[in-house]
Amino acid sequence: MSHPAHPPYGAPPMPGAQHLPEVAHLVAPGEQLRGIVDTDLCDLVRRPPRRYRKDPSGRAAETAFGCLFVFVNLAEYLADLVEDCTWGLVRSLRRLFRGRGLTRGWQSQAGRFVIAVRSAERDHDNDDVLLLFTDRRILLVGNGDNTPGPTSRRTFDHDRAKHVLGELPYAHLARVQPRHTWVSLRADLHFADGSRAALDIGENDLAALVALGPR
Repeated sequence: MSHPAHPPYGAPPMPGAQHLPEVAHLVAPGEQLRGIVDTDLCDLVRRPPRRYRKDPSGRAAETAFGCLFVFVNLAEYLADLVEDCTWGLVRSLRRLFRGRGLTRGWQSQAGRFVIAVRSAERDHDNDDVLLLFTDRRILLVGNGDNTPGPTSRRTFDHDRAKHVLGELPYAHLARVQPRHTWVSLRADLHFADGSRAALDIGENDLAALVALGPR
């Protein structure tokens, strides 16, 4: 799908137009892109529990590697335990002042949104996501972590291929609640089932998110 390099005379620029070269190919033919929002999950949102994580290796890896696969799973379990006992305690204290980052559990619409975003990386700890608002849906786009790149981390992050993590029907998004304060650049996504997921988002992207979101 091609887009003009500049908006028509007198038309306002499309929100997030700087991301077009990276993501335009992800929009289906005939689908109109309304805007792009660059945001992160709030650090109050933890990694999904193991039972909700997508396993890209599947049963084939478990069969092929046998005991090694068991040891890898054990190492991941211990890492999760350490996180729960350290950063998890800090996160719990911060929730007393800032509120929960996710409500209604992992099977809610907000929970599925978080799981999709986290799955962009092998350790299910991804935070950043591009929200592509089209005339049909909201696409969740992340960086691919299997794409080879230069050794420099800065360059590697820039060059990793973008891919669709999932999509969000407009009917699932009830409203956007800005919650910026002097200590937090936060906005909450409220979903139709009553669940909520918190984002960390800058002023410009927050304005775009509110404008592109439900009325």
